[in-house]
Amino acid sequence: MVVKTRSERHIKNTDPRKSPLTNMVPLVGIAMVGAPTVISLAPSTVYANEDGVANAQSLINQIGTAASEIANQNDLYASVMIAQALLESGNGSSVLSSAPYYNLFGVKAYNGGATVWLPTQEYLNGQWVTMTEPFRQYNSYYESLVDHANVLLASSSVTGQARYAGAWKSQTTSYYDATAYLTGRYATDPNYNQKLNSLIQRYNLTQYDTPSYYTQTTTTTTTTTTTYQATANYTVAKGDTLWGIAQKFGVSVDQLVAQNNISGELIVVGQQLSV
Repeated sequence: MVVKTRSERHIKNTDPRKSPLTNMVPLVGIAMVGAPTVISLAPSTVYANEDGVANAQSLINQIGTAASEIANQNDLYASVMIAQALLESGNGSSVLSSAPYYNLFGVKAYNGGATVWLPTQEYLNGQWVTMTEPFRQYNSYYESLVDHANVLLASSSVTGQARYAGAWKSQTTSYYDATAYLTGRYATDPNYNQKLNSLIQRYNLTQYDTPSYYTQTTTTTTTTTTTYQATANYTVAKGDTLWGIAQKFGVSVDQLVAQNNISGELIVVGQQLSV
């Protein structure tokens, strides 16, 4: 299996009328299949600063606990994992990170499976070059987080050595070492580590690095969901997220997931939820 990664934040809009690619299809109503699909990107949304912070915090709230669990079980920094998700996905607003793709980290795929082809930029020979690349598709954020951990732990099929060992907790003294090692390896952006470090500091992401964070959160969640009683039903509408619904009804995302047996934090339009 060959796996390559790149920062999806550099994905550009593509005008189908000027693209040399064929078989372009619109984003709306796409049903993904096993074969690669080329799509045209909808215009990017430019968020005001306060909206960007809100989007970032929303994504952190959705993936923070899972990232802490997965990272701590795999000798990784949860802070770096969450920062990468924020940076690669544009705070969860990019096409690739949204349904039905759920690819938070710009993980590329050359081994078949559900794949989406998108125009992107690579930093090569001192300049940005536009390319069209295949990216993996997942069923949930959780799957994306797990696969990201697998990518960081994987060994090269050529050398047999771990590609990203320099980003592991056991091989570093702090997250600074990890982000520095990822720069030029995981992403071609020469300022990758500076951007990750800024996000980690801005959102205090190191709180997710301690094993006690996941343990305490799990214990609290278990106690809460045992006594939780649904009081109403809600029909999922277009644009809804678990976090948004939870905020609306004054419950936690974990409560909604447990009460409705939701897998991978995935909800669909029209779905009935007990809240």
